Amino acid sequence: MAEIKKATIYIYLSEGPVPAGLLSVNCDGRYTTSEFVYGNRYLERPDAVPVDPVQLPLPVPGRSGVVQTPADFAIFNGIRDASPDKWGRYLLDKKYPTLGLDEFDYAAAAGHDRVGALAFGESPVSGIGIWDTEKFVARDTRYLDLAQIQRAVDGAEDPDDPDFQRFLEYGPSLGGARPKATVRWDGRLCLAKFSLSNDTYNVCQAEYAAMLLAVRCGIDVPRIYLSEVLDRQVFIVERFDRDLESEGVVVRRPFHSALTMTGSHESDYMRHSYLDIVTAISRFSSQASRDREELFRRLVFNVFCNNNDDHLRNHGFLYTGDGAWNLSPAYDIVPFPQSGEVYHQALHFGKAGREASLENLQTAAPVFGLKLAEANNIIDEVREGTRNWQDFYVEHGASEEDIIRLKGSFRPL
Repeated sequence: MAEIKKATIYIYLSEGPVPAGLLSVNCDGRYTTSEFVYGNRYLERPDAVPVDPVQLPLPVPGRSGVVQTPADFAIFNGIRDASPDKWGRYLLDKKYPTLGLDEFDYAAAAGHDRVGALAFGESPVSGIGIWDTEKFVARDTRYLDLAQIQRAVDGAEDPDDPDFQRFLEYGPSLGGARPKATVRWDGRLCLAKFSLSNDTYNVCQAEYAAMLLAVRCGIDVPRIYLSEVLDRQVFIVERFDRDLESEGVVVRRPFHSALTMTGSHESDYMRHSYLDIVTAISRFSSQASRDREELFRRLVFNVFCNNNDDHLRNHGFLYTGDGAWNLSPAYDIVPFPQSGEVYHQALHFGKAGREASLENLQTAAPVFGLKLAEANNIIDEVREGTRNWQDFYVEHGASEEDIIRLKGSFRPL
């Protein structure tokens, strides 16, 4: 039986969370739909930021009306960005094991530390809260230490494990398939990614080294660190959607995935392409030429290291003011060990579709607004930057066994 659930969507601006509008979700299984209407007072603000730049652009003040989700969308992409993905949903299912959570529950029950600048509340005057599947409740933002989180990850299969229960109370907030949480590190707010006991190679070290290698290839990445806790390595990356000011004040920066900025449906993933992202860059970026070239460089690096998880959620945009959304720093660059001769990316990019080949990269140059000579220069720079990847990985802590496993990732092209 369908049920209508409602929440006020807040967005963090200079003075903190501000009510932006009302979300209504008609929860009916696969037929779930949503509506949203901006508040007129919010639209009068000169610093108003859209909740979703594509599906929910800001209307003219005084002209606010109810907007419905497009066909087959359960919830607006921009609001879905503020929801957890596989790992966070797994935690929420463990927290509420008998309820059968819906899209509203996953979005509103996540912790305050969700990606970007959106938050949820009961009403425009209630302030922000956390949905406990019946009502919104107050909960402070707090950060666990690495050992607490690693113990919780290790105990995730045991619902009675005290460390796991403490982690559930902390509030699942973040997307992605692997365990992660926000921590304070080196005076910054960072995202920590944790090892799993069944990992076949050191995924944390492999991602850390790949991100450093990306820097060597001229790619924009956040600050990154590699730490160790309980005999496990943890990959730590600075959160570029957060600024930590003096006296511990946290400033949240609006962020949306490329899925949102292209208005794409998640289920159409076989049709998604880098051209979709380029189109969004041309539409929203204040530095479109720079962002198109940066995106091409990331594509080339993904091909060279076989990061084939480069789907639309693994590219993002940060709000820079005055209606502009620029390409965010790169993230989730993980080489994938593979055997065989046919390699593909998650997104189409050239005349040969998703084929991860030198020739297909060259045919993609016009898509990114590049001349062939410019594209070849970038390809040469990335080729040179990744040439001695084995030595680079060993220098940054990789074992001989992991080097052998990763040989199916880095290919000479």
